[in-house]
Amino acid sequence: MATIKQIRANRRNAQKSTGPQSPEAKERVRFNALVHGLRAESTVILGEDQAKFDQHLERLSAAWMPQDDMEKSLVEDIAVTQWKLARIDRNEARIHDPAVPAKDYALAIHRVYLTQVRLQRAISSTIADLQRYRKERTERLKDEKDKTPEKIKMGLTWNTPEGKRYYSVLPRVLGLDGIWREIPREVLGDFPDPAPASDPTP
Repeated sequence: MATIKQIRANRRNAQKSTGPQSPEAKERVRFNALVHGLRAESTVILGEDQAKFDQHLERLSAAWMPQDDMEKSLVEDIAVTQWKLARIDRNEARIHDPAVPAKDYALAIHRVYLTQVRLQRAISSTIADLQRYRKERTERLKDEKDKTPEKIKMGLTWNTPEGKRYYSVLPRVLGLDGIWREIPREVLGDFPDPAPASDPTP
């Protein structure tokens, strides 16, 4: 563990540090922002338009139509990663400077390429996760629906020659006690009682 004197000395030394001074040193660190800017806590960093990102997210949400919080989170992940990939594309042009030493230029291009590949893979992976989750959720909802016990049985209606209709079999409901009971005809009120059968004529 550092002593109090060491901590104070470190603080004094840190105040003296103002970053690279020579042109060569400045050239070496000029690409740091490009790499470490992707790790910013906020998706939209300084110099970018929050409204444009919001529009981008809205377009993706309209395309994917997320149905729950998990799907919303995955769609947001896709939007954020695509935004970062576009940031890389915008900043890549700044690397092409004849004054940059060949070694530093090659290193910067390599970093950009690796970051682009990583982000593209992340987008593909998140899309696959979203599709897999959506399929599983749909199947789960279907299974739950299939397992839902039937709680009402519709009755059967009969049409008379005169054009009147009545229930020949009354609808039934499943009670909380697990017993099926007919719904009283007077409660239904849809159709009148069946007409009494007329006596057959000789």
